[in-house]
Amino acid sequence: MKKIMRFLIFFILVAFLLFFLLGKGIIDISFVETWKIIKGIITNDVENYILTDVIYYLRLPRFFLSVMVGCGLAVIGCVMQAVMRNPLADPYLLGISSGAGLGAIIAIICGFSNIFGFDAVGLFAFLGAMVITLFIVAISSFVGKVSISTLLLAGLALNSVCAALISLLISMFADVEHIQSVTYWLMGSLQNATWNNVFLLTIIVIISTLFFMFNSRILNLMLLGDEISVTLGYKLSRARNIYILICALVIGIIVYNSGIIGFVGLVIPHIVRLFIGSNYKILLPMSALTGAICVVAADLFSRIAIIGSEIPIGIVVAVIGAPVFVCLLINKNYGYMK
Repeated sequence: MKKIMRFLIFFILVAFLLFFLLGKGIIDISFVETWKIIKGIITNDVENYILTDVIYYLRLPRFFLSVMVGCGLAVIGCVMQAVMRNPLADPYLLGISSGAGLGAIIAIICGFSNIFGFDAVGLFAFLGAMVITLFIVAISSFVGKVSISTLLLAGLALNSVCAALISLLISMFADVEHIQSVTYWLMGSLQNATWNNVFLLTIIVIISTLFFMFNSRILNLMLLGDEISVTLGYKLSRARNIYILICALVIGIIVYNSGIIGFVGLVIPHIVRLFIGSNYKILLPMSALTGAICVVAADLFSRIAIIGSEIPIGIVVAVIGAPVFVCLLINKNYGYMK
């Protein structure tokens, strides 16, 4: 009961903080004015049309996109760390995000728009993420025991291969227009947020998050290992494959909408574990909320740090996330399996 109350209090604080950040930017809107505008949009009773347009057409789609990207990356990071039984498991470090980016870039450079009625860029991003994920699992299974060094080295190797292929494609096939689109995927950006993209991503992130929350018991068992789980009557191989497929799907859609953003799925779960432990029943929703805050704050900083320009959010997150993770490693406070 106390944990539920803490979660509710944390959720309310997060809601107020996100609402406060929504009004911040080059055009600064107060908390009260932001509340009036949102209320007016809901009730269709708009007073200040200029500020309403700023909120509704510019900030709200980007705001919801950053929330969903943060939630999705943090949740997938948590799940992968359980599936791989590895504190370094993360879509970015393991090369899954790079694989999704490579797939999206192939679709952009080749000029594909849709395939069998599906958006080609999103489909190729998913396929790229899935291929890299399957490679990592295959390498780990071939080696035998899943170790930190094995997965990390495999991920780094695949990440390097994806980076090399991206550079090759840019040098051989991309013109000026395509190079600009490719740069968007490589550095991460939320500036192309639209209500249609946000709607699809929101559905996928919410469904996948709820699915993993309902399967939190299985994720907790994965931390114990297959041998112990079998003695308790659970065979985890099928669940692991399903979870990997879902992770690849979510990462592919996220990369399609925001490009490559690293360290959120790696750092956020470890930070949350320091305060609440490794019980996935609480860890998943708390990580989702914390990831949303971090990405929204990073997006705000990327918009207002340089007047008249915008820093790619992937750079902002990397500059902040990498030192934080190094500090956690040095102090041995990453909280994994505690």
